[in-house]
Amino acid sequence: MNSGVSMMNALARKSCRGIRLAGAAALLALAGLAAPAAAQQVYPTPQAAADAFGDALATSDHDAIAKVLGPDYRQIVPGGVAQDDVYRFLAAWARKHEVVADGDRRAWLAVGDSGWTMAVPIVRVAQGWRFDPVAGKAEIRRRTIGRNELNTIDTLRELQAAQARYRDGVGQGRYADRLVSRPGATDGLYWPELPGYPAQAFGPDALAMGPDVPVADAYFGYRYKVLPAREGGGYWILAWPARYGQTGIGSFVIGAQGGVREADLGANTASRAARLQGTDVSFGTFRDVGPQSAVAK
Repeated sequence: MNSGVSMMNALARKSCRGIRLAGAAALLALAGLAAPAAAQQVYPTPQAAADAFGDALATSDHDAIAKVLGPDYRQIVPGGVAQDDVYRFLAAWARKHEVVADGDRRAWLAVGDSGWTMAVPIVRVAQGWRFDPVAGKAEIRRRTIGRNELNTIDTLRELQAAQARYRDGVGQGRYADRLVSRPGATDGLYWPELPGYPAQAFGPDALAMGPDVPVADAYFGYRYKVLPAREGGGYWILAWPARYGQTGIGSFVIGAQGGVREADLGANTASRAARLQGTDVSFGTFRDVGPQSAVAK
């Protein structure tokens, strides 16, 4: 289940469809990453470590949370954790929680009835068991990237449908050549709701999708742009990670026909994406995103 660690701007957050079991658990787990291992409490069993975390969160005992996750947990989440997220986590905890063994030296805390597990594992050390912030950091990043990439695939499919609506409506047979219309125009998929204007082809989420949107505001960690096709009046819509390796890895593209295609443009993704033209994404390294690829993410 998605943790909701990444924050969108206010418009994008309105349309977030990810299921948020417990932003509190994920944020607090992330917050413990900077804590020295020696400063963390070691427990006799994985269950004891899990119970200590649940008790600390239920009582809002920050000293106890510091013992479980380390005293520096506030450094990464300086604004704290929303109380609603705490309530969601505790409600899921009350329904079901268990420690799931992963071999002899690692275990995961599963909360709720959906199979969601806390991103920071509980590991065996010389003195007993404790949460492992180093492994948690890698797992949180992996989950964030997977969630962002899946959302991007869905978003491109929605943009494809929006282009069809635009073509059949205000576009009068042509596709939009941008995501956000210029002031006073309807040459993009989105324009403000104004008296006398037709319905938008796509909603205000487009405002968080542009190629120049700041990393922190990028729509689920991705930037987008429309690449008009040079022939046939079609288009390509390209999406690439706002910060390669952190908000995403794959770059994705969709056209007027067919499904989503993917390519890894590497560490120079941002500069390469800026130079791509419509003909550059119709062949070569971009490959179809099949069901197995989506499941893997």
